[in-house]
Amino acid sequence: MSRSRQSPTARANSAKAVRNRKVEVSGRAKSRKVVDPAERRTRNRTFLALGLLAAINGWVFFGRGGSLGELAGIGAAAIEDRSGPLPPLADPPAHPCGGDPVRIFEGLEQLLPLSSTLSGGMTLRLALLQLGIVGEEIDRIEASVRTHVDLSLLGGSGAPLRLAIDRHGTVHALEIELAEGHILQACRDGEGSEPFEVRNIQHPLRTDVEVVDLELGGDADLAAAVVEAGEKPELAELIAAALAWDVDFMTEARPGDRVQVMVEKRWLGRRFHRYGQSLAVRFVGASARVAYFRYKPEGGAAAFYDPEGAPMRRTLLRSPVGFHRVAPDARGLLPPSIEVVQGRIGAVYRLPEGAPLVALGDGEVTDLDRSASEGHVVELRFDDGTIARYAHVMRVVGELSVGSKVRQGEIVALAGHSGRTPSDRLRLELRRDDVEDDKGVRGTKVIDPLLLLGRDTTRPELVGAPIPAAQRKRFTDDVAPWARALKLAR
Repeated sequence: MSRSRQSPTARANSAKAVRNRKVEVSGRAKSRKVVDPAERRTRNRTFLALGLLAAINGWVFFGRGGSLGELAGIGAAAIEDRSGPLPPLADPPAHPCGGDPVRIFEGLEQLLPLSSTLSGGMTLRLALLQLGIVGEEIDRIEASVRTHVDLSLLGGSGAPLRLAIDRHGTVHALEIELAEGHILQACRDGEGSEPFEVRNIQHPLRTDVEVVDLELGGDADLAAAVVEAGEKPELAELIAAALAWDVDFMTEARPGDRVQVMVEKRWLGRRFHRYGQSLAVRFVGASARVAYFRYKPEGGAAAFYDPEGAPMRRTLLRSPVGFHRVAPDARGLLPPSIEVVQGRIGAVYRLPEGAPLVALGDGEVTDLDRSASEGHVVELRFDDGTIARYAHVMRVVGELSVGSKVRQGEIVALAGHSGRTPSDRLRLELRRDDVEDDKGVRGTKVIDPLLLLGRDTTRPELVGAPIPAAQRKRFTDDVAPWARALKLAR
């Protein structure tokens, strides 16, 4: 029997093949897959690139306090899923022009309301610039309305101007009261150089006074209670503003709370146009029990006073968040919570993107900043010495700069997610500079923002003088019918 012999080279190759075999549990040998050299080089380059990106990202976050997105010029966190209980507010409407013949803002309640007065040297263009409307948008507005009114006559006329804008600053409707019963209105109805549909309305003006009685339902939603009572949604904003020093309807309203408001109703011909001033308001609820009356004392300005003649206004509001509607299942997310970052205490308000942020008091802008961690920041110093820092805002509203004056309750910014934050929100910090402590050392005093919600001596101070003693009896007699009307409305 003959047996073939293998050369040394063949035996070496056979041994190499045995070493390269993988033996399975079954005992059968399985050959290892041979990796192509080009594929191995591509894989190595991928691993090297990933390692380099990880190193750069670590340096950005831990070395300079930022993100890779910010190296590319992106200043806000990327939040892809916006379908939660707090979706963005003030989206551009599909059809801004509604069907109501006199109410240009009908159906646009989700937009942001802005207002001004064309007094002094204020022209329409200057007023729109002051409200933060960009020049190109103003050009389109002027081109649309100049065929209906002489723009040169508007400056200094004292005409009230009202706008409805989306959170990006686009104007969707505006209204100018040229005279009693004479109104110029415009709503966005397309694109191009003249995208606004304009109407010039003249009707006899009539003003009625009515008392509206409200009881908050199971969702404690003021706006829902207003609509259920057959009133227009903007009445809720009027009530919330009148009681803003005593009740934050976004977080403190409870089911069963009662509100009575005496309000002016303005009619154009036979059609309701808008609400005027609130003359008296009464609130009885879980968080407060108050009543106020609008009154003009001799030698003073009109303001709200309680039944004893004391002023109702305080140096600071209870909340930096303006009233807006949210879904019932989201109301539990709204109360603020305390957050400490790098030793700094702040209050965090969970909000939808575009929610209005208002000035807590009268004052001025002291800083407009942008940082990797806090995003866009607005800092205000109020007349009582308190400094408020609003962080993570989407954008500033209006033509604000350092030194600009702000009024209490004025919308100064919109909530957002700029900087490092997992959700849309506002972080509010309060402090006072140059304060002397118990040891006589002057420095910065940090203030707990939740003290704004206090009910005792921690409350901000009252603003204004009470009704003079010599006028007290007349005040009591004048408001007595209003007080009876509020009680009878229950």
